[in-house]
Amino acid sequence: MAKYDLLTFGETMLRLSPERNMYLEQAHSLDINFGGAESNVASNMARLGLHSCWYSRLPDNPIGHACVRDLRGHGVDTHLVDWSPDERMGVYYIQYGEDPRGIRVWYDRANSAASHISPETLPLAEIGETRWLHLTGITPALSESCRAAVAAALDYATEHDVSTSFDVNYRALLWDTATAAAVLDPFCKQADVVFVALRDAVNLWGVPDNIRGALDALHEKWGGIIILTSGDQGAWAYDGSERYQAESVPVTIVDRIGAGDAFASGTLFGLLNDKPIQEAMAYGTSLAALALTTLGDMVFATREDLESLVTGRGGALRR
Repeated sequence: MAKYDLLTFGETMLRLSPERNMYLEQAHSLDINFGGAESNVASNMARLGLHSCWYSRLPDNPIGHACVRDLRGHGVDTHLVDWSPDERMGVYYIQYGEDPRGIRVWYDRANSAASHISPETLPLAEIGETRWLHLTGITPALSESCRAAVAAALDYATEHDVSTSFDVNYRALLWDTATAAAVLDPFCKQADVVFVALRDAVNLWGVPDNIRGALDALHEKWGGIIILTSGDQGAWAYDGSERYQAESVPVTIVDRIGAGDAFASGTLFGLLNDKPIQEAMAYGTSLAALALTTLGDMVFATREDLESLVTGRGGALRR
């Protein structure tokens, strides 16, 4: 029996934000939270009742310990965290604004503790004891050692028959498209399941700017299961023989941050519970909808909330 249902690793940052609709420049106080693509997925999975484990490097100071306490509060296994006494935690500032302003993000994450993750620091043996390894394209953008760590993790998972997924999660503030495309391509080719937004697939790899053409091109390029998303248009998948579609769930948007991680989480939750791809993606679009109704990176919805929405009972009065 595997020790974990899902294991993931990457950087979680201190998230600082002014009061909603206030410019950062106006603020005299900032709200404190934590956020990171991989820890978002680990948290979401734990809240849905699965045993998820998250690894990273964190500063051995009150901020690092607050981050771990927060994740443990959601049920995430954090015992693998590597504590560093002399390094810093990455920070990102987020400024909310209604249309036409939208959301702005600024990073202060260079040379963070997590950017020093390397193959030597990875708990490789633990990767062999999980049912699923989930990685994202943010981690290899942080440093050369992080790129090597992602490669080592995927190699180890492949050698030990661990299912793998890779979320492209392109961040233009971290690197240019040409570099990202070259670095991420072999990771996408090695993973069993790839999550990628249509806009990123077009911008990074020049695939056709339409669902069917993009799915065909990406599957020919990488094989495996390609899961393509396009915001409120929904999600599509192609496994080389069948095509699948999951429509988005109508929602009143409170916060867009974390919705992509929620989609990946819901889909992986379905796959780990032996659901077919079509149904797994329905879990994904439903959890993404719940994420869009919640402030912050993580989803506070329960498994009951998710099941209710998937089966069409979401929004009903429950007494």
